Amino acid sequence: MKKVLLITALLLLTACTPNEADFKSDVPTIEERISQNSELRTQIQSEIRDQKSEINLDVPFFSQAPDSDWGMPWQEACEEASVILAYYYTADLPLSKEKFKEEVYKLVDWEIENYGQYEHTNISQTAEMLVANYELSITDYELISNPSIEDLKNELAQGHAIIAPFAGRQLGNPFYSEEGPYYHMMVIKGYDEEHFITNDVGTKRGENFIYPYETLMSAMHEWHDEDINLGAKKVIVIKPRID
Repeated sequence: MKKVLLITALLLLTACTPNEADFKSDVPTIEERISQNSELRTQIQSEIRDQKSEINLDVPFFSQAPDSDWGMPWQEACEEASVILAYYYTADLPLSKEKFKEEVYKLVDWEIENYGQYEHTNISQTAEMLVANYELSITDYELISNPSIEDLKNELAQGHAIIAPFAGRQLGNPFYSEEGPYYHMMVIKGYDEEHFITNDVGTKRGENFIYPYETLMSAMHEWHDEDINLGAKKVIVIKPRID
C-alpha cells in the first residue's frame, strides 16, 4: 500500500511540475548566429535587425540571488541586478558572478546612502542609480512612459536593452516561490511573434524567459506606496554609446 501511495505521489508531482523548456525562447542570440563566421559580424547584425521579426540580445544573466541565497539583500535585489545586466550588455563588458555580486553590494550601499533604503525603487530612482554609478550621459538612456508593444520592439530591434518594473504576482511565472514578488524588475532583451524575451532575475531559470506580449504589458507597473496597480507604466531604455 505504501509503495502504491509513493508511486502515486511521484506521478502527481511530475504532472504538476512545469516544463522549463516551455518557458524558454529558442530564438538564437546575435552572438550565437555569428559564432561560426565572425568575419561577417557587422553584416549579420544588420540583417537581423533589419528583419525585425525576432531578435534576442546578448544580455548576460545571473539571477538576483546568484548563489541561491534568498536572504537579504538578494531577496530585494531585482532592481540592482537588472541595472547591472543591462549596463554590462550595453557597455560590452565581461561579467563574472563575483563581479556581479560586487556590483549588487555597491548599488545597495549607494541606495541606502541616497534613499535611506534599497528594497523598492521606482523607475526614476532606478535610472538615477544607473546614471550615478555608471556615468551615463543624457544620450545614453531614455525613460519611456506608457510604451506600446511596438515601442518596445522598436527599441529592441535597435539593440537597446530595456529595464522594466512589474506587479510580480501578475506575471504568472511558475518558478517563483510561493505567490511571487509583489514588486519586481527585469530586463527585456528580445521578442518573437508572440512573446517578449526576458532575463528574469527573479529565478535561476530566468535566462531567455518568455512572456506573452499582453501578460508583460498588463503587469507592467512601477513601485507605488499604496497599491502596485496604481504604479505607472514606465521603462528605462539603455542605448549603446557611440564614441
